[in-house]
Amino acid sequence: MKKVLCAVMLVIVALSGVAFAHGHEERYVREEAARRNMKLISRAEAEQIAAERINERGVRFKDADLDDEDDYYRGRDDFRPVWSLEAVANGQEYDIDVDAVTGEILKFKLDD
Repeated sequence: MKKVLCAVMLVIVALSGVAFAHGHEERYVREEAARRNMKLISRAEAEQIAAERINERGVRFKDADLDDEDDYYRGRDDFRPVWSLEAVANGQEYDIDVDAVTGEILKFKLDD
């Protein structure tokens, strides 16, 4: 019983670290964007752009993260704010990246 309890506690601690890191990344992106006078689109706007591209009824978003994707998407010096979205529609899963400044869809991938 002690081993199970310890394992559960380790999972909880690990997940809280992930949540902290996610919150830290989003706060950094928002602060850096403000410092650079960049106006970011909202999560709702990014989801609307993605839903229009999916073009199916009943699109549901499982996750949305605001990240700095400068390593993945080059072109805006050393900072590129991106909404990374996970969506489901008609039993299909989608990974979509939306530029958080321009609203341009950078990645649209149907998961297998």
